[in-house]
Amino acid sequence: MRWIESPDGFCRFCFLAKKKNGNAVYRNRCRRILRPLFFGMVPSIKKPVWAMVVVTDSSEEMTAERLRESAFKIFRKMEWNGADVGEG
Repeated sequence: MRWIESPDGFCRFCFLAKKKNGNAVYRNRCRRILRPLFFGMVPSIKKPVWAMVVVTDSSEEMTAERLRESAFKIFRKMEWNGADVGEG
């Protein structure tokens, strides 16, 4: 994940899953899982960011649970409050 502080004061997220990692169904599924997780964290972000989240695992390796765990690791790394919400 790469991010910069938001110049306009709004959070923006880009979810990128490359073609070489899986077919369109897999790439869209990754986005559908990640989108609500990240947009749900927006109220707890102290400084708005523009972030690009890149899914690097192939469809054979990735599960929905593993994708969620990776997202929560990112939240903890960025020290976003409420990163433990929804885990479990």
